[in-house]
Amino acid sequence: MPITEQYYEISAVARMSGLSPHVLRVWERRYSVVEPRRSDNQRRQYSQTDVDRLVLLKRLVDNGHAIGSVANLTMDQLSDRIEKLSETSPTDGSVGSNSTNTVQRIGLIGTSIRQSVRELADGDGLLRIVGEFEDLDELQASVQAGSIEVIFYEKDTLFMEDLPIIQRSIETIGAVRAFVIYRFAEGQVLESTPNSGITALRAPIETAGIQMALGTLGEPVSSGDIREISFHVDESIPPRMFSPEDLMRFSKISPALQCECPRHLATILRSLVAFEEYSSKCESKNTKDAELHGFLHLTTAQCRFDMEKALAKVLTHEGIRY
Repeated sequence: MPITEQYYEISAVARMSGLSPHVLRVWERRYSVVEPRRSDNQRRQYSQTDVDRLVLLKRLVDNGHAIGSVANLTMDQLSDRIEKLSETSPTDGSVGSNSTNTVQRIGLIGTSIRQSVRELADGDGLLRIVGEFEDLDELQASVQAGSIEVIFYEKDTLFMEDLPIIQRSIETIGAVRAFVIYRFAEGQVLESTPNSGITALRAPIETAGIQMALGTLGEPVSSGDIREISFHVDESIPPRMFSPEDLMRFSKISPALQCECPRHLATILRSLVAFEEYSSKCESKNTKDAELHGFLHLTTAQCRFDMEKALAKVLTHEGIRY
């Protein structure tokens, strides 16, 4: 009688591999690390080979390999990497325990800063991107404590209540520092970050800015100037026409006519969306303050909606589907 292969549900695989169900789904969706079959009720079912592969991948990621760099390797190639890892790992088996190692291991959360951080890491042998993650929860669930020293976290809006959450992530994974790349932030947040293990950097930031930040840890960042504007607007918040993923895709478009408008409009809209969210959450100390922030929220939303219509018209003119 042939031996029937055993299959496991995602909860069992999570226990066996040490990966959370959330991380398993992300790795499958973004990197196609395994292709579990589906049961009659569409639940994921993993083979023993899938489990063995996930165990190897997690061990490599825990020891400093970016998941994107090992996701497509064969089982033999993964095993070879593990062997080399064993030859070069510290004798106590702990990650990052070698005090003579000056490589800074980076965890990256964000989309628009990815290219800048990658370029910097590619050109600097002392920087290594351990992994790219969707959020802080995925970061904490994916890596072993001590495997990441620096977090780069892109967050459009930054409030005081965000600081304890980021600080807990730093402590949980044993990182030294977190850089938060923001578009809008409360003034008191910027005053608090230098003493919190967090450095706030205003977006947009290029490779040179990231390099400077890594070389000047803890340096306070100016909150910039504030301007007052006034518009007459309608009284309703219009719905959004484009998702953040849409805007990121449009910002990378290179139309045949060499028109840069989709890219520029998408960049403007990302800033407007960020400020719209910021103004809607901004703390109000009194009634006049609340009215002001409500006005800013409404004004920005109307402006954003007009710019969305402009982008839609440009995309249609260029023959770009959206």
